[in-house]
Amino acid sequence: MEFLVLGLTGKRGSGKDTMADYLKAKYGFRVLTYTNDVLAPILKGQGKEVTRENLIALALALRAKGGKHIITKLLCDKIEASGLWAVSGVRYPEEVDYFKSKFGGAFVLVEVCCHVEKRHERVVKRGTKGEGHMTMDEFMAIEEKETEKVINDTIKLAGMKISNDGSMDDFYKKIDALAKKLNISKTQK
Repeated sequence: MEFLVLGLTGKRGSGKDTMADYLKAKYGFRVLTYTNDVLAPILKGQGKEVTRENLIALALALRAKGGKHIITKLLCDKIEASGLWAVSGVRYPEEVDYFKSKFGGAFVLVEVCCHVEKRHERVVKRGTKGEGHMTMDEFMAIEEKETEKVINDTIKLAGMKISNDGSMDDFYKKIDALAKKLNISKTQK
């Protein structure tokens, strides 16, 4: 496999970033996220905190001003036309369309799924984006925001699916099986 862009989609706390980190460590993927590589640097440049609310507001403002593909375009500008890439946090169907138009068959979308209770537990435990003390009701309220609800439509576009309801070892075995299916060998660079 000389060039692959693996898009990871799924709801908050499902394990997208964990999967991306594993792909990086074991298979040599270069990892990009919308938050770390596009949105957070903009917020920091504006002197704002990186909270879920600020990320959502910025994403919506950028999309309103620059079009539905603007954030994905900014992210794709960082992808070189060789090697293995993982993009964690693909949210919108039009983002999938943009990746496909830019990378064709070198783009594969994978859904990472997990039950809501486990996702809530993980989000609180990691405590990023101001979510360290979030109640289940607060968690579910965020699930109803536009930027979260649309993930349901994006998930339907995924060609592959990995469940992350078990142990970390189980999850890693599933990722390894996916890598084998995609003809990815260990620590490619």
